[in-house]
Amino acid sequence: MLRAVAVSTTAAAREAQLAHRAWPVAAAAMGRLMSTAAILGADMKDDEGRITVEANGDGPLGRVVAEARAMGELRARVQHPDIDLPLRSDGKLAVGQAVGVEGFFRVMRQDAQGGWYQGQVELQTGEIGDDFLHYLTQSEQLPSAVSLGVLVGQEGLVIGSGGVMVQALPGCPRDLVDGTAARFGELTQISRRLADGETLENLIRMVLPEPVRWHPQESLQWSCWCDRDRIADMLRTLPDADLKDLISDGGAEVTCHFCRTAYQFSVSDIESFRESRADL
Repeated sequence: MLRAVAVSTTAAAREAQLAHRAWPVAAAAMGRLMSTAAILGADMKDDEGRITVEANGDGPLGRVVAEARAMGELRARVQHPDIDLPLRSDGKLAVGQAVGVEGFFRVMRQDAQGGWYQGQVELQTGEIGDDFLHYLTQSEQLPSAVSLGVLVGQEGLVIGSGGVMVQALPGCPRDLVDGTAARFGELTQISRRLADGETLENLIRMVLPEPVRWHPQESLQWSCWCDRDRIADMLRTLPDADLKDLISDGGAEVTCHFCRTAYQFSVSDIESFRESRADL
């Protein structure tokens, strides 16, 4: 009658921060969005699926994107990682101000056949957790509770990141919903708990009543699935005039938006792309 998903994304969020050289507020936005993608990724049924979550508001961070694949691979990017904002009055990172409230929160799902399915809602607070909850309420129409958090240590690096989602399935008694909601309200400082070594099982036990039926735990890790061949295929689709311009420029350098890996293509590479396309 109740389902819960808990994720720890600390290592992945730190890798994202390092890849983008992100300041704390940008790292927190990416970490929260990666936790969102990981939670939604728990429902993927095939190894070729992908979840893309995007928060695009009018704040200084610009577009923030996180992706999850069925094997537990996570990656994220932020348009302006070098944004630095003062802490809120409660001492927390100003993620909502950095993301903004005018814009949209979007979830895209790709199945094994390559088909895309999209749902989108307006941003509520830009804090990611509130926006994710609004999406769940509008798209799945199930009573839900969400808590996301990212903790940055004194050295400016992520030391705790994760989240918990609980949903009441159809037919769940009202008193069970109310009792679970009350316990969930006491589940505070998730990122601090994870940084201090709290297990995901303990987080769920704090919320769900017994008995709990556990599904096998899955690993999550930062991983970017860009590669040189994919980028080469992309370059082959460019108009011939653009390829000629790249040849005139002495070649091309293409940088992955997620992992910041730079791929070099020489003049001879570009010429071979033109020749292979002419052969087709």
